[in-house]
Amino acid sequence: MHKAGQDLVSVVIPVYNAEKYIEETLASVWAQTYPHIEVVVVDDGSTDRSLKILEQFADRIVLVRQKNGGAAAARNAGVQAARGKWIAFLDSDDIWHPEKVARQLASCGSRKWSYTDTQFMGGINDGKRDSDLNTKHAGMVLKELITNNFIGTSGVMIQRQCFLDAGGFDKSLRSIEDWDLWIRLASRYEIAYVDEPLVQYRIHPASQSRSSRKTLPDHIRVIEKCLSPGGPAAQYQHLMPVAKSKSYGICSQIAEEEGDFAYAMLCALRACLHNPRQVGSWYSGFKSVARCLLSMVGLRQHPMLMVLFSNASLVVH
Repeated sequence: MHKAGQDLVSVVIPVYNAEKYIEETLASVWAQTYPHIEVVVVDDGSTDRSLKILEQFADRIVLVRQKNGGAAAARNAGVQAARGKWIAFLDSDDIWHPEKVARQLASCGSRKWSYTDTQFMGGINDGKRDSDLNTKHAGMVLKELITNNFIGTSGVMIQRQCFLDAGGFDKSLRSIEDWDLWIRLASRYEIAYVDEPLVQYRIHPASQSRSSRKTLPDHIRVIEKCLSPGGPAAQYQHLMPVAKSKSYGICSQIAEEEGDFAYAMLCALRACLHNPRQVGSWYSGFKSVARCLLSMVGLRQHPMLMVLFSNASLVVH
């Protein structure tokens, strides 16, 4: 019987048009200090040079090809092809610290899944840790997870059987499919947390998470699904308004960062309506309305106005 330190870890990487980043991502896996790793890459119908690049490494990876079905379907296919006791997820544009797998396995103890902190690459939060923006939790985290997805996919490691028992990723979701699965897992198992930024999370224009107009409907679907009668978090149904307000607020912030001020305004106002007692929601709503109006008249870059908004943010938060 293998000791924990000898377990095979299968790294599952879904790939769709990732020719710019996939080699660097793979290199970070092969640089791991933990020796017992297999790499399962699922090409999800790429139309760029991704598949040609992957074929160059045919002797070092398990390559699965499928028609484009989305990240959820690709990760599910990767887990089915994997042989390891543990599954570690890695997105095709993210990078691991060389000690990531070793430190994460050591931290698990008796827990069946875990996650690490991450560091942003690119975007307005470049260089920051995710824990600077989101409070992290360990143990039974279902209640906290309902109102905020603080678990980054590329930092997750889980026992393969637990993943299968939970039903895997929901293929009908084209975004936020990770949050949906984490909620189901959190209703069953404790989670371990490694308080180190062992993953670099790349932010770029093609990032799925940067399109609020596409992701918001899935946010609402996941919340209603998990909190509905019979859902994995039905006992917390009273948190529905708070959870929706949080999701609207997140989508408002991302839309604002991407310059979509009209949608940021709409999401901020909906956040206020769902949770009117949250002062921060009203501030975000005011800010989004103001910036939307300013952008319409070409004054958004006025330096004095930007200073005003920044100072107001410090006061409210």
